Amino acid sequence: MIVRDMTRAECQRMLTNNRFAHLGCIAKDRPYVVPIRYVFRDGAFYSFSLPGKKIDCLRANPHACVQLETLVTDEEWQSVLLEGLFQELPDDEKWHGQHMQAWSLLQEHGNWWEPGAYKPDAGATESADMHPVFYSIQIENLSGRTATNA
Repeated sequence: MIVRDMTRAECQRMLTNNRFAHLGCIAKDRPYVVPIRYVFRDGAFYSFSLPGKKIDCLRANPHACVQLETLVTDEEWQSVLLEGLFQELPDDEKWHGQHMQAWSLLQEHGNWWEPGAYKPDAGATESADMHPVFYSIQIENLSGRTATNA
């Protein structure tokens, strides 16, 4: 097996071609890792969540990482790690454009949001508890490794 570092372009291609990863953040000085759905387009990483522990943790400490992998065999795999800062994208005057960009990219993929309840500008008809929080991770570091069968 030959293991090598991936180029930035290879890491970005892997992020673009996948929709499921693991988000790591800090919960009261302890690591917290959860599965997420996401979209990566033109160098931007977008995801969403309902309010809860993950969003509370990211609001308290915006440092986050995202890890994804593909496994063909034990000797053939790829793994990418994105490190960066959480940026909430509320649907307000300042962030509306990026909020809508995140929503429109995510909704291009089936089952991006299981309940199917979110519609932009729905306003007061939605419960605040069910209103998803859209966010981006501003990339500070992007790295990856790949293994091939020799």
